[in-house]
Amino acid sequence: MLKKWKQIGGFAMAAFLFVAVQSQAAQEDRAAQGQKLYDDLCAICHTEKPAKMMGQPVDGLVAKMEKVKGLTPPPNDKVAEMQEALKPLSGQDMKDIAVYLNGLK
Repeated sequence: MLKKWKQIGGFAMAAFLFVAVQSQAAQEDRAAQGQKLYDDLCAICHTEKPAKMMGQPVDGLVAKMEKVKGLTPPPNDKVAEMQEALKPLSGQDMKDIAVYLNGLK
């Protein structure tokens, strides 16, 4: 019986590691997509390594992008430019950018 439990435990550990590796790979894909979007749309105005956004929580970064995207009317030209850059982005696109920024150190 103990041998059976060890086998189950080993299988569970292998399954957990497989899921963790898959999750890490997916996160890296999201960050790569986010970097491409950032480089194409954001780095025009923001620096290549934006110190104030680096390492920030993903949800907070997405919330800030959504807030800017929804400001009506935009308070100034810079915000209007950012709104234009954000306009075509989906929620997943913004999250990808946030994942990329979150991973910068």
